[in-house]
Amino acid sequence: MIFNMKGIIIYWIMVTLYYIFRLFPIQKNKIFIQNFNGKGYGDNPKYIAEEIIRRGFDLVLVWAARPELSKDLPKGIRIVPYKSIRAIYEEVTAKIWIDDCRKQLYVRKRKAQYYIQTWHGTVNLKKIEKDAEQKLSAYYVKQAKHDSTLADLFISDSKFSSQLYRSAFWYNGDILECGSPRDDIFINKNQKIKDKVKEYFNIADNTKIILYAPTFRDNFNVDVYNIDYELILNGLREKTNEPWLFLIRMHPSISEKSKYFKYNEVILNASNYSDMQELLFASDMLITDYSNCMFGCILMNKPVFLYITDYEQYKNERDCYFDLLSLPFPFAVNNGDLLRNMLNFDDARYLNLLESFFQKIGIFRDGNASKKVVDRITTELYMEEKYVDYQ
Repeated sequence: MIFNMKGIIIYWIMVTLYYIFRLFPIQKNKIFIQNFNGKGYGDNPKYIAEEIIRRGFDLVLVWAARPELSKDLPKGIRIVPYKSIRAIYEEVTAKIWIDDCRKQLYVRKRKAQYYIQTWHGTVNLKKIEKDAEQKLSAYYVKQAKHDSTLADLFISDSKFSSQLYRSAFWYNGDILECGSPRDDIFINKNQKIKDKVKEYFNIADNTKIILYAPTFRDNFNVDVYNIDYELILNGLREKTNEPWLFLIRMHPSISEKSKYFKYNEVILNASNYSDMQELLFASDMLITDYSNCMFGCILMNKPVFLYITDYEQYKNERDCYFDLLSLPFPFAVNNGDLLRNMLNFDDARYLNLLESFFQKIGIFRDGNASKKVVDRITTELYMEEKYVDYQ
């Protein structure tokens, strides 16, 4: 069963609230925003909101987040607790919805509302949604299908992603092929972002940063994150004659496990830093395994290294859209191979491989994704209303 008795009662209470609040009219200048199931201020929704604020539109922006994660929001955004009764009221009475995760089954949308699903990944490595349906819960599958029926627009960063929405997301609606708003900073290159990250972690200007950002395993195993940090740092220092350090960023699903790692002045915990994109921008290279962050990092032509100790096991558990060995990134299964890949890195060959990969997936990367999404929002907000919906 998808629901137990308690779940059924909660479900119908929530559904009832969505209908009760229809007694209030839709506020045509209000936008309701969520990120990663209430996990703070970030991802594509953040960059869309900041573009709206930058343009100075007279709009009410309401962000639903868990109170302990409600940090760093700029003036012009009002916070409400995630999944609260107040949040439901704000959602039911907002003209525009923006979200990057699947909405709950009890969510009900009104006819005059417009829902933009930005998704929370770029080009996907791991098979997801319908392509991984046998590994997903029945509840999530039903939730995903429900969300796709609600959505009016999906945001795509590539021809590959557009095709994936059609084949695996149970979605047949409109797709805006504009790039990922969160990746605009990689194209537009604002030095202040790098300065902000270095100041936050108290990193000297001349120090180089390695970002280690692996994804999670279904069993939440952390034994696979066994990089020999000192070996890597010593090798890079000897080769470049420059200071280096590690920022360690665990996936949000296991960020609480970051406290079990050992840190020092050159191995820093970045798991609770609010914006992954800023970390990628400030770093000089990335080490990851199966995380989609690799496909954002390469928009800056930065070196990406794959360190994977459980390749065969993971491949059996979670199939991929790309053969890892065919990607442009040097691949290592142990620390010795990882260091050799770094020391023998060929920039010219790497750039050629990246360009071939970009052509293969049909990437969109003009740095104007946020602007294009906001243009679509303004079209929906200011177009002549076809009807008034109070039900």
